Amino acid sequence: RFECSHKNDPYPLSLVKVVLEQIRGASYFTKLDLRSTYNNMKVSSPSAVMKCKVPGFKTIKPLLSKNSLEEEERYLFISNSVFSFAWYAVILRNRYLHLTQFIFIVRLWIIDPEEADPAEINNTAVVPSALSQYITKQFFNKGQFPEIVLSLSSETFQIYFTSGWYWEALVPDNHKYNSFFVVGQPVSLWQQFVASSQHTFYWAEPAKPYRAQEVPVRLAAGSQLSVVWGTCAPHRALLLTDQGIFMTEDSFRTHQEVMVEPGDLHVPPQGYFRVDDAALLENGIIFRIGNTLLWRANEDRVLRKLEVKLFSEGVIGLKFREHCVDHYPAQNFELATVITWTSHNLFIGGKSLNLENSNSYFKNTLMPLWPNATILTASFGSYPTTLAALVTFTEYVQPLLLTYCEIEGVWGTSPFLTAYRQEDIPKGPFQMMFISSALSSLLMWNREVILFSFHNDTRWGYLHPINETNLSQATNGSHIHQVVMDSSLNMLVKMENNMLFFCKVGMERLVRMHPWTEPGVPAALYLNPEEQFIMISLEEGRVQAQSYPVRSESRSTTRGDPDSCPFITFTHSMSKLTYYIDKGNCLELWADVVYPENKGVNVQLLSNRKQLLMIKERTYFESVYGVDKKNKTFRIFQEADYRNVPNYSDLMVQTSGIVSFELLPDQLGNTCEMPKKQISHFHVGCPPNRHIRVAKPWEVPCEMNIFKSYTISGAVLRNPQQEDLYVEYDWEKFGCVLKMHYKTNFKPELHLYDGDKFVQNVDANFIVWDKFGRKDYSFNATMHQVACLCEAQTWKKMLAGGSPLEKAWGPE
Repeated sequence: RFECSHKNDPYPLSLVKVVLEQIRGASYFTKLDLRSTYNNMKVSSPSAVMKCKVPGFKTIKPLLSKNSLEEEERYLFISNSVFSFAWYAVILRNRYLHLTQFIFIVRLWIIDPEEADPAEINNTAVVPSALSQYITKQFFNKGQFPEIVLSLSSETFQIYFTSGWYWEALVPDNHKYNSFFVVGQPVSLWQQFVASSQHTFYWAEPAKPYRAQEVPVRLAAGSQLSVVWGTCAPHRALLLTDQGIFMTEDSFRTHQEVMVEPGDLHVPPQGYFRVDDAALLENGIIFRIGNTLLWRANEDRVLRKLEVKLFSEGVIGLKFREHCVDHYPAQNFELATVITWTSHNLFIGGKSLNLENSNSYFKNTLMPLWPNATILTASFGSYPTTLAALVTFTEYVQPLLLTYCEIEGVWGTSPFLTAYRQEDIPKGPFQMMFISSALSSLLMWNREVILFSFHNDTRWGYLHPINETNLSQATNGSHIHQVVMDSSLNMLVKMENNMLFFCKVGMERLVRMHPWTEPGVPAALYLNPEEQFIMISLEEGRVQAQSYPVRSESRSTTRGDPDSCPFITFTHSMSKLTYYIDKGNCLELWADVVYPENKGVNVQLLSNRKQLLMIKERTYFESVYGVDKKNKTFRIFQEADYRNVPNYSDLMVQTSGIVSFELLPDQLGNTCEMPKKQISHFHVGCPPNRHIRVAKPWEVPCEMNIFKSYTISGAVLRNPQQEDLYVEYDWEKFGCVLKMHYKTNFKPELHLYDGDKFVQNVDANFIVWDKFGRKDYSFNATMHQVACLCEAQTWKKMLAGGSPLEKAWGPE
């Protein structure tokens, strides 16, 4: 049974319908169904809908049987939302070959969840119902036009409206998994809007049946559950338990136990291989068994010892990257996905492993360790290109944090831990996790205490529960099991007894959450592709996955918390993961923060390489009825003078690179709602697909394949010769030839392109010459006619020093 009560509100509002999801584990109940608008109600029902006339916090308490544990009250927050409509998305499973890749058709329309067709509620509809057609048509007539944005790349796709009263778009075929956001325009119908949403689709293929000779792999008996998921493919995950290791391809909707064929390895007497850790690659799994790494390929599932030239044994750690870096604009460079370490060396590996070249999979970072130094733990850094290792020395108890840049191949030291007194640093073993940020930020913990360092060590200290010095004391002697965070800065700390603590990244106090999973039930947290926290539990050999509503649970536990949010809303325009700024270009970003009067919240733009770009800020301020709004606009550009420099090329390299920016309010609270994207990477310099094309004048015929080769008279070459020069023309590379009279004046018009997208006309000076050395062309003006103040550069002068044609003229 459930009890719900709230106080009267003097202001009558429109009816708000709220579906209450699970408050506790599925072993107690599934959903709550209350149909009443009275202030106090007691109802017993397996599922329920509660209707409220007023917004605010509602007190809900399960009334359990006498034999059950006492439940805590929940404070459910009901808001008066202006979003009553939702996007419905379906992917048609017919694959089409479009240009060079296979694509799917995504179909979109708008539904009213209150009155939607059952097929739309169950996500089985492929065409809209009559009501949804009417709603979609009305929104379309008002100017609604959705945009599809891929979750991992921010790539958008062209979308069009059809006669069936729905939109369609072509998206790349990902075979097993597709996830994207649907973002609409601020268009209303009946004063209600359509909520933007994320849609994820899975097509898990049936696994091959196991053979009789295949055996299980497990953790040591009594080990805590561990979850490893693909950072750029989070629908793929491993659950490591002492009863077996389970793999999913669809975010634990289904799963299968991982078995291995022993191959040349001897099966232990207990009948299974005991593993300590694992890393999930695109084409297989790396297991750490003792001090050795072993490999299981997806295809043959044979367990093999990983033969690595750099090391054979002595491995003490294995870690997988926490944040996806596929979008990072490092050209012609693959960033590491896996790190492993011995006592004195750290090694990095990529996203897939070729068994035939396994000796070259791991690369040595050439750590400049002293003979008496030992690696305690390691992790990937806040920037995609950095790694870090925590080391200790025989003579000193205090550890030191070393950092490594993959692209530059340089090690450095971090000030982290240097500000602590030796007696204040907790004892190991340690774990470490960096927070994705423009300025280095990390968490380090042992079994009892979490240390933090935010924004290049400008803030540091301990994360501690309210009124307690450490987490172990607050949980009756239990120990830290997991630390998990999402991109909206929500962080959960799970203890071994399944108690949970919450805070926003950047806060220093942890809030104890309501009980969720019974103590003693093996459980672990997992973050799915939609960045929802999922509690994975193992009961009686069965894997169960249950969504953990961190937003409603944290609102309930932080009600009345002094660390409440200092602002009402925070939004910004930095929506892409990667931006490209070419030389001479600029980019503008904006951020809005709305906050109660006298709070004084500001917006800060953090950057890791401020010297590379100039930033000019403009601030606009409004205040209405006790509510303040601050808008900040950032104009980002480069101010480098390339004229009259001794070495133009060196200056170009020095003023090119990648800058990471992060947009944040300067004040934060545990109840703040943050956008999912706060960090973007800006590539300064020529974008990777940018190139120059010679424009084809529309009035000049341009013909293809009219000859295979041509000859140039030897007499008209720059270095004359007796024989004519025979030249084969590459039609695929150079395209059609312009057919024009030899006496016609011709000046090429150059266009700048990103891929096949036109950017602008090229207005810079340029030189044209024949690459085979012919010189029988002439010019239509002399130096005198164009009013040269001194003698112009000529081929004769420029080639006098023996320079080749390609280098005779350059940017200098």
